[in-house]
Amino acid sequence: MRYLYGMLIALTLLSCDKTMEVVAPDFDVQAEKLTYKVGEPVKFNFTGYAGHITFYSGLPGADYNFRDRTEVEGGKPQLHVTTQYGGGGTQLNSLKLMVSSDLAALTAEGVKAASWTDITNRGTIAPNPTITPSGTMDISDVVEPGKPLFFALKFEGATDPDKAAGNWIVPEFKASTLLPDGSAIPVATLQTAGWQPFSITNDANAWYSRGTPIVDLVIIGGGKNAPESEDWYVTKPLYFTKVPPDRGTPIQNIGTNALDSHQFVYTQPGTYVVTFIGANQTVDDRKQVMRQFEITITE
Repeated sequence: MRYLYGMLIALTLLSCDKTMEVVAPDFDVQAEKLTYKVGEPVKFNFTGYAGHITFYSGLPGADYNFRDRTEVEGGKPQLHVTTQYGGGGTQLNSLKLMVSSDLAALTAEGVKAASWTDITNRGTIAPNPTITPSGTMDISDVVEPGKPLFFALKFEGATDPDKAAGNWIVPEFKASTLLPDGSAIPVATLQTAGWQPFSITNDANAWYSRGTPIVDLVIIGGGKNAPESEDWYVTKPLYFTKVPPDRGTPIQNIGTNALDSHQFVYTQPGTYVVTFIGANQTVDDRKQVMRQFEITITE
C-alpha cells in the first residue's frame, strides 16, 4: 500500500514538472446573414472545435473592443428623477436635489460638513400627486474625472400654520453616462444606488424605502404646524467616468457539450459588432482565435 501511495506521489510530482502543450483551436463561425429585424433570432453556425467559447453581443457592457476599458472619455454624466408630492402638502420647495464630490463620511456630520450643489432647477419637480419625471439633467459641470459623486434628496419641512409639509415619493432614479455614439452606460438605479438616510433636524421624520427590491423612496413630512425637519437620503459614491470592463458570455467550456450554433435576439435597431472567442487552455498556456461580424438590426 505504501509503495502504491509513493508511486502516486511520484507520478503527481512528475506530471507537475511537465507543461501540457496547447493546440490552437480549429474553430470557425459563419453568420447565416448580416441583417435581421428586431426580435428575430440571429444565428451563427460553428465548425471545428474550441474547448471554450465566449460570446460578445456588441451591446453596451458586452463589447469586445472595450474589454480592457476602465475609464470613459467624452461622456456626458446625467441624472433622471421622478417625483410625487402628496399628503396635502403645499410647501412646494421642500424637496431639493443635491450633489457633492467631497463627502468624506456617510454620517450626519459628514453630510453637514460636505459642500453640496443644488441641481433642483435642472429638472422638473412634482407640484402635486401627479407622477412627474424630471427629464434628463446634465451634470457634466459637477462631475470631476476620477472622483465619485454623491447624490442626495434633501427634505426641509417648515413649521407653518397655513402650509403643510406633505409627503414626497420618489419612484424612479437613474444615473448614467451618455457616450458620443448615443449609447449610455448605466451608473445606478433606484434599486442599486445604496441609499442611506440621515436626520439633521427632527428624528421623528426620516426617509425610507418601500419594497424588495426597492419600489420607491418616501418621507412623511406632516401637516400644517408640523415640527421643522431636515432629512437627507444619500447614495453611495457614484462613478460616472469609471466603468467596469465589458464582459462576454461564456457559452461553452471544456466540461460542456460541444455547440454547433448560437442564437441571440436584439431588441433595439442598430449596428452591432459581434465577437466570438474560441480558446483552448491549460493552467500554463492559452491559445485562441477571434471571429467577428457586423450585424445590422432594423425595425
